[in-house]
Amino acid sequence: MLTRAQKAEMLKELESAFKDSSIVVFVDFKGMSVAESNDFRTDLFKKFEDKVVFRVYRNALIKTAIKNAGLNLEDYEEFLNGNTALLYTKEADPIETLKVLVEFKKKLKKDTPAIKAGILEGKLFTPEEAEELAKLPSKEQLLAMLVGGLNAPISGLVGALSGILRKFVYALNAIKEEKEKQ
Repeated sequence: MLTRAQKAEMLKELESAFKDSSIVVFVDFKGMSVAESNDFRTDLFKKFEDKVVFRVYRNALIKTAIKNAGLNLEDYEEFLNGNTALLYTKEADPIETLKVLVEFKKKLKKDTPAIKAGILEGKLFTPEEAEELAKLPSKEQLLAMLVGGLNAPISGLVGALSGILRKFVYALNAIKEEKEKQ
């Protein structure tokens, strides 16, 4: 049994998660064995170390945290029946976090852990949208694509200019060789 101080600490942590986390996912873990749950936590730790939290909470505690965080409880009420665990992060890439959850579900080949809903950057998303979001490239991949896209015209310009210079040098060499022959 938790003491009042422990419950107050958990409530404060949950409020902070709803206010400050880039992603919060409501997960139904019914049907997961303890070993599977530990495997999932291990996968999360391998990828993110301690930057991602996956923890089971009582629905009453989650409801109180949602109210205290200034969110409208009615928007989340339907997701708070049955078993509920929360997956959230403040520091890690939110899409990568979601990908680990979706990939783990595929690896188990079961319906659990089931995504009930989630909040990404303050916007509510459904389980179907979660599947689509998990297909998006990560933040690092998007930045690499952006840099590559910005770099392509510059590389093309450098190639074109070096080609012009090369042709100019070839022309000068041809003139020099022609003059040496004479």
